[in-house]
Amino acid sequence: MGTENRKNSMDELLKVEHLAVSFQTDAGELEAVRDVSFSLRPGEVLALVGESGCGKSVLCKSIMRLLPEKARIKSGSIRINDTDISAYKEKEMQKLRGRLFAMVFQDPMTSLNPTMTIGAQIAEAVLVHQPKLKKEAVQKRVIELMELVGIDRARERAKLYPWNFSGGMRQRSVLAIALASNPEILIADEPTTALDVTIQAQILDLLKEIQQRLGTATILVSHDLGVVARVADRVAVMYAGKICEIGTAEEIYYDPKHPYTKGLLRSLPALSRGKETLHTLSGMPPSLVRPPKGDAFACRNESALAIDYEQQPPMFRVSDTHYAATWLLDERAAKVRQELERREQAESMPKEKEEKIQKIDGENTFSDLLLDVRHLTQVFPLTKKLAVRAVDDVSFQIRKGEIFGLVGESGSGKSTVARCVMNIYRPSGGQIIYHGIDTGDRIAVRKNRALLQQERQMIFQDSASSLNQRMKVADIVMEPMKLAHRRPPRGSYRAEAAYQLKYVGLDEACLDKYPSELSGGQRQRVAIARAVSMEPELLVADEPIASLDVSIQAQIVNLFRHLQREHGFSILFIAHDLAMVEFLCDRVGVMYHGRLIEVAPCRELYRNPLHPYTQALLSAIPLPDPKRERERKMTEFAQKYETAGVMVEASAGHFVLR
Repeated sequence: MGTENRKNSMDELLKVEHLAVSFQTDAGELEAVRDVSFSLRPGEVLALVGESGCGKSVLCKSIMRLLPEKARIKSGSIRINDTDISAYKEKEMQKLRGRLFAMVFQDPMTSLNPTMTIGAQIAEAVLVHQPKLKKEAVQKRVIELMELVGIDRARERAKLYPWNFSGGMRQRSVLAIALASNPEILIADEPTTALDVTIQAQILDLLKEIQQRLGTATILVSHDLGVVARVADRVAVMYAGKICEIGTAEEIYYDPKHPYTKGLLRSLPALSRGKETLHTLSGMPPSLVRPPKGDAFACRNESALAIDYEQQPPMFRVSDTHYAATWLLDERAAKVRQELERREQAESMPKEKEEKIQKIDGENTFSDLLLDVRHLTQVFPLTKKLAVRAVDDVSFQIRKGEIFGLVGESGSGKSTVARCVMNIYRPSGGQIIYHGIDTGDRIAVRKNRALLQQERQMIFQDSASSLNQRMKVADIVMEPMKLAHRRPPRGSYRAEAAYQLKYVGLDEACLDKYPSELSGGQRQRVAIARAVSMEPELLVADEPIASLDVSIQAQIVNLFRHLQREHGFSILFIAHDLAMVEFLCDRVGVMYHGRLIEVAPCRELYRNPLHPYTQALLSAIPLPDPKRERERKMTEFAQKYETAGVMVEASAGHFVLR
């Protein structure tokens, strides 16, 4: 028995045991990672999933020993090839970083030097561990690495700078730097979060290919269970600093045991077809300054037992590879567990009356025209002789109460269209008519300034830069109402701000906080609260859910649906999450290289895409099903596809560029 255990231990490249990491804050000690144990074998892909703030990134930085000064490893061990490195000094760690393990961060623009060429940055990473390598050998290695991560014309592109590259190309460059010294362990922290579905699928396939070709063990950090289904061998679900469930991808997706894992999966739009709203997790994660003594998920768990509030559950064994920390797996909870399983089975059964929200098919069920965009063109001059045509002859309409989705890859012109609609950019050509007002006519805009400012509101993608960091949340939310000299319906501005925060699922305690004190999801909800406080006729939402957790995304999408139904808002919804667009929108427009190439009712577009680019885009939507996702083949699309042509009506309400 001892020999067998010793053999299993040698098979484990990385073994983390009872790791605890804490931060010193003004409010007290924050327990970011609490008693975490897991292992990683050579050539394996382990996915760490969970909401923002659950400890995923801190856990990875603890392994790399890249924690800030205020953080410390309280207890536990981190063993690499059976050697404990948790007490290693910085000089010892420097020898391991890059050679033994490397990390790919979420935002490649912050980890790449904008003043150095991509080739020079990869060469720098090569020379760190091979300083005596000759110049010719270094250049050869740089080209090899660029080709390994799928960068075409490597010799030519090695001379370019990060700002010359697209988001997907920058992520590939960061991956090349990480692989420069052939690390045994690759840690990828949210490497696909802000990427388009097509680029996202390419990066995931690339990670899997590298793992198979080089035998590199990979820890993939993500908050999206739909994404990791394609590449993960095993999945560890984290909540409030702890791993609450771990198992093979098949076990986690097909037979989840922890209520939190079940809640995350049920929040995915692909698993909510036929329902009016997405499933959401009520409440917010607990503070880790003073974590609850029982199960941290108990306060959000509808099926919580009395013991959940008093005692932390141990890891119960489901199979040799599957473990979950929930008291529902205790023998004493057998009857409760069986009743819950019966209820879940009944809820998952399709109901005849439960039809998908009415979508427009063929004839438009919305009557009053609200926004009419006609032949919109936007050109940005770069030099006296060179200009970029960001939007080229785009036309579409939005009617009152309609949600119109705009999709396409980064750089296709979606955000430029949104900014033109909101008069942030002055269009180079075409017309934008809102409620009969030509927003390009300065006299008409001046006459209707108050109406245009109040009835049109915008939610920007980056909530951190769109919120004033020096203002408290209460002042941010109420600023539009104060500028419009509107009397708050609930008596005082503070009471109105509290109501609006509650409306978007935030606690009143956030009123006196600054944006820097909130998580990304919380900041985005503050931005939404600010926009909806004016009860606008048109809400322009530019990637409002791009960087949010799955459960928070579901809350925001449900909120948009509620606003449309209760208040008759019209929404221009821009997103790269095509599954969410399918669930939410009535009609969808697809943009490619500044042109609108296809417009159709939502169900019609997803059922019968006509343009080759639309077909490729829809084929890349990740499925929360490991078996189907691994077998799925993406539709190839020629990047040099001609965008010239005219929009023709292929069927009722379905237009395509030909």
